[in-house]
Amino acid sequence: MELIRNSIACYDIILDKVSTYEESTDAIVPDTYPDIARIAYADGIINMKEESVQNDRILVSGTVNTTVLYQPEGETGLRRLDVPVSFAYIEEVRGCNSESKCFVRCTVTAVKAHAVNSRKMSVTVKLCFEVTAYQQSELCHTQSIQPADEQLEVLYQTEDINLLKKVRNCEFTILDDLDWKHSEDLELLHTDCMLKQTEARSNNGRLLLRGEALMQMLMRDDTGAIEQVTKTVPFTQMLDIDGILEDEKIEVRLAVCSLDCILAPDDMLSVGIGVRGIVLTDEMYTVQTIRDLYERKHELGVQIKQLPVQTCKLGERFSADSSENMPIGMKVMQYLRGKAVCTGVQIESPEQARIKAEVDVLYLDEENSLFQTHRIIHFPVKLSNSDGISPSDIQIGLTLNPSGEDSINLYGAINGVYCGKKNKTIQDITAVNLGEKREKSMPDVTLVLRRVDEGEQIWDIARQYATTMKAIKSANNLPEDTKVLREQMLLIPLEQ
Repeated sequence: MELIRNSIACYDIILDKVSTYEESTDAIVPDTYPDIARIAYADGIINMKEESVQNDRILVSGTVNTTVLYQPEGETGLRRLDVPVSFAYIEEVRGCNSESKCFVRCTVTAVKAHAVNSRKMSVTVKLCFEVTAYQQSELCHTQSIQPADEQLEVLYQTEDINLLKKVRNCEFTILDDLDWKHSEDLELLHTDCMLKQTEARSNNGRLLLRGEALMQMLMRDDTGAIEQVTKTVPFTQMLDIDGILEDEKIEVRLAVCSLDCILAPDDMLSVGIGVRGIVLTDEMYTVQTIRDLYERKHELGVQIKQLPVQTCKLGERFSADSSENMPIGMKVMQYLRGKAVCTGVQIESPEQARIKAEVDVLYLDEENSLFQTHRIIHFPVKLSNSDGISPSDIQIGLTLNPSGEDSINLYGAINGVYCGKKNKTIQDITAVNLGEKREKSMPDVTLVLRRVDEGEQIWDIARQYATTMKAIKSANNLPEDTKVLREQMLLIPLEQ
């Protein structure tokens, strides 16, 4: 007997993890600067330098360029210090190697600065890493059997299995110059950037990608007043992606790896955004396996293995609205800016989850002094069509609404995608050997009349009596597609 094997090349997700990591450094106030009285604000921009997959680990390194505003002794204005903080993050990933593909999104969730003394400060950067690792795999199984004679009966079954078919990395840069009046009177303190895709279309080895970069910039004018300005930078990229076909269903994950914004004196803001991404395609395969088999005249030795299979379905979008109150602890005159970074998802039920977010709020008190408050907030959200998969790639657009004099309502517009894995098993026949000849229990009987119960399967009866389904159907005038019986008397022909 010959086993006919089938092989399907695919990818498995061997890691899908969100974690936080902190790195610190000390900074000395320059001699020409006054002493520190109070630190008012700190934030940072990520600049990833290296992202490499090694044996059993992924290494990510780079620099966070932080900006710190502090209140000097005896002065009313705020002084600025730029403090670079280097980091090297290692994610242990068992089974990955140089052939593996990975996606890394690194986001600054918080920058905390405190004065060690009047001339020295300590700056701590908290980073959120979203890391997914993809490993080439193969679904290899027995799909049919070539019998040596006509005495072998085989029951086949088919099922549709969605597999991750292709994984490709991509990289590009968004460049633009924006008109900006009176740029010579402004100072750019900080910029946050969020990417939004509007179109992703494949065309025989090429990918058309359209979207926009939502930029939130913190500006200070020549009077010392601080405000947040929002700008949208549209982008269109045509990328060479090996192996993708025309109009193939794809999912693209993007991450900002570097951000450069420069205010030029000629009323211009120059923008450079480094983007790394990963392009995923999945496909539905109809997989045929052997559910059961027997030989009418001989015993069979059958080796069965439960084969693990990772299914993956891409591209179902997720969106939800949620709000939570956040205490400030002082009277606030004006809220300047709020941002939220998702650092985890807790599934409470198939319909309910909590989004864990690091929230940063910048505001002015009644004396017009600048303050910054950082909190961890859990946003409750309703899930729909999740099929048990946790949403990923979550972005939170935050709107601030005052709620009394010393607290604020945080309204979050939450978006993401259901893109995850599920593990299952299929039965795989790995070997079949012909054994000893069966002894007939009823050697002189050619026909059995038996009462069957509702729901009994013709296959099970044919196997029990070492006959065939075809013979039973023919003897009882049953339709060809009959598999399950009703309560009845059944004629069972026996072979001689």
